[in-house]
Amino acid sequence: MLTFIIFRRSFVKRSISWFICGGLLAISSVAAAAPFQLTSDNFKNGGNAPLNMGGGGQCPGSNISPQLSWHNAPAGTKSFVLMIEDPQGANGLGVMHFIGYGIEASRHQFASGELADSALYTAGINLKGVLGYSGPCPPKNADIHNYNFTVVATNLDVHALPKGLDKNSLVAKLKGHALGSAGIVAQYNLNTK
Repeated sequence: MLTFIIFRRSFVKRSISWFICGGLLAISSVAAAAPFQLTSDNFKNGGNAPLNMGGGGQCPGSNISPQLSWHNAPAGTKSFVLMIEDPQGANGLGVMHFIGYGIEASRHQFASGELADSALYTAGINLKGVLGYSGPCPPKNADIHNYNFTVVATNLDVHALPKGLDKNSLVAKLKGHALGSAGIVAQYNLNTK
């Protein structure tokens, strides 16, 4: 009888230990999940954007979009949204340089210049009232402008939204459908002071 009681206590202690260890492993795996990230091979977060990214025309540059990659999207992602905004543009009212949505969940990057191909996304309206990418073109002698690149993971099907949405319309349609976002900032200026 004494042997049975000792065996039973040992079994209970071992079971509790396994239960606690299993719980700690589950918690650590959740805590160790990698964050949703957006990166670029063309600039570091907070660094200077390449000059060729500029809007062309009156600005230096060739209107070439930078390379962008995103990793560790939230579970349940069906499509992505990508936006590029200069919050200091238009005297602080903000300027959208790119809006693309309906990006396939299997896509995790755009190569440099690839935002010119609207077959890869559904295009929204940018600052010039046109669809597609328009590179930076801050005023000469202005402060450094920060260009915010944001990718949003959504639970919307790729073809759920119509072409030609502006930022406000897109944000309204994304409410309740955004699963997470990641961002990166590039600086760009034409300062000749």
